Order: sequence, then structure tokens, then C-alpha cells
Amino acid sequence: MKSFMVIGNIVFSGFMTFFITMFYAGGTIAENYTDKTYVAPEFFMTIPICWAIGAIMIWRYFTKHPLKDMSFVMIVLINFALWLSIPIGIQLGYTINQS
Repeated sequence: MKSFMVIGNIVFSGFMTFFITMFYAGGTIAENYTDKTYVAPEFFMTIPICWAIGAIMIWRYFTKHPLKDMSFVMIVLINFALWLSIPIGIQLGYTINQS
């Protein structure tokens, strides 16, 4: 059950990261007044890279610490860090976009 929580969270948050990246890179209707598909391509770098760094750090943590010794609360808190990397990537993308 614990390994399913960890692997499932990494896979599900990876899919969500992909969809969020596509949404932000494509821009909204107000931003996409050109014929370009992607008006903000910097989000292709920032969001997935921040998520990948978070996923690698979490995967490394779980490989060093056995899952059988961890509580469910600790697993949920550590997995929350992976979801926290997505807004960090979004904020980084906005910072790059404005400069």
C-alpha cells in the first residue's frame, strides 16, 4: 500500500505537471492572439524541471529509507513536497517571462 502511494503520487503528479505545463505554455485566450501554439515556452523548462528535481529528491529519499518503517503521515508530507514543486515552477516561469 505504501509503495502504491509513492509511485502513484509520482505518476499522477507527473501527468498533472504535463497538463499544467501545456496550459501555461499555450497561454489563455487573451494572451494567444497570434497564430503560435505556444506563446510562453519558458514554462516548458521551469515547471517540468522543478517537478523532476522534486521527484528525484523524493525517489532518492524513499530508496534510502525503507517504506515499512515510515508512517502514512510522513509519506503524505513528503509527497506533498512533490506537489509543492509545481507552483514553484510556475512562479519561476512568471519571473523569467517578466524579465
